[in-house]
Amino acid sequence: MKKKIIMFAALALIALSMHAQSFQQALFLDGYRLGYRYNPALQNESGFLSVGQFANQTRNNFGAASFLYPRDGEVVTALHSSVTADEFLGSLQDDNRFTSNIDYSLFSFGWKKDKAYHTIEANIRAAYGASIPKEIFAIAKLGTGDGAYDVSGMNVWGNVMAELAYGFSYKFSDIISVGARAKLLVGIESLNYNVTKFDMTCSEDAYQADIEANLDFTSRWKKVRTNDDGYMNFLDLSSKDRWKLPSGAGLAVDLGVTVTPLEGLTLSASMLDLGGMLWYYGNCGKSQGTTTFTGIQSLTMEELQEGKIMDKFSDVKDSFLNSLKLKALDDKTVLEGIPFNINLGAKYEMPFYRALAIGSTANYISGRSMTYREVRGVLAWNPCACFGITGNYGTGTHGQVWSCALSAAVCKFHMTAAYSNGFGGTIPYSSTPLQPNNKMLTVGLTYDL
Repeated sequence: MKKKIIMFAALALIALSMHAQSFQQALFLDGYRLGYRYNPALQNESGFLSVGQFANQTRNNFGAASFLYPRDGEVVTALHSSVTADEFLGSLQDDNRFTSNIDYSLFSFGWKKDKAYHTIEANIRAAYGASIPKEIFAIAKLGTGDGAYDVSGMNVWGNVMAELAYGFSYKFSDIISVGARAKLLVGIESLNYNVTKFDMTCSEDAYQADIEANLDFTSRWKKVRTNDDGYMNFLDLSSKDRWKLPSGAGLAVDLGVTVTPLEGLTLSASMLDLGGMLWYYGNCGKSQGTTTFTGIQSLTMEELQEGKIMDKFSDVKDSFLNSLKLKALDDKTVLEGIPFNINLGAKYEMPFYRALAIGSTANYISGRSMTYREVRGVLAWNPCACFGITGNYGTGTHGQVWSCALSAAVCKFHMTAAYSNGFGGTIPYSSTPLQPNNKMLTVGLTYDL
């Protein structure tokens, strides 16, 4: 049963990580009005207003194919006897990770004045992720016979922040434009649970776990009280500090430049989210302890008949949970970097048909739990002001990727949508990918002023 729970949790993590990714094809889609998010040097021909733009970026370095295997016309899990330990564990990383970044725009407003373009916007940003050592899956597959396991490094984290941004770009000539955006960040919530030590020794007679873990989370909104022994009691929360101050504050900048050295050729380079957040962790705790349990080998037949087996399991549970209890620590403030992006792009409009363009993009993301790189070739068609479509294909850190995006206009309203996925298929009737993946979905609506 415990093995099945571990397998289910692993597949659930993969499914949870499958959301989306921020828009990457702004250089090629003429109807996209928020191109300054990709490169702050990009300008529109007129002003605009946008409400409700949504984007989400997700990456993971393991897929469902590591846990599901075709055997004799059916699909079995990695715990099936026909799946060898080498086959299962060899498909995993030493550190199996996923991360997701969500961006929801409350409003965006842009206006043009001579050669300058200005933008202001307010956004809500959220990020979360997890890191799971391979050793956890090794225990599920190999069992707890004689041996030692080290599952240190397990990590779960997440944060939510508000963003107020102002952007400015200037077109010096028909050849070069530069731009920058300044962002004020306000922390709402943040959590980081990090298992720094989890050594498990197994033998025929007993299991022993040596555990150390740290928990840091905001907020100034809620304070976790402690019991008489100084341990955090998550069922006893205080609201005395509610709404007084934000849980964090930070600054970030975007920088960009576009160059048109030849007619029809546009080169783009940008760096996004250069900055950091100062988080106030109002609730901090540390768990440290050793737990030992002998299993059920020592149970006599008489004890088994009297139902003592459930008492035995209860003792094991209590011992394990006691080793995970969090001793309250002093509040602290931590400076954390923000995952930053580097975007490069080249677009060439065909001289015989300017509506058709080819090009390429390169993207580098430095994330909290993993980095990501990709290169794509792009084909775009923008036949008129009210319609445009683009598609691309390339390769990244986690394999081959593709995406498509379109823009359609009715009167002064512009709708944009983009979707991206990796190759390798998904679980039927589900978007859960079978292979490590970098998936994307972006939707938004703007109104030209």
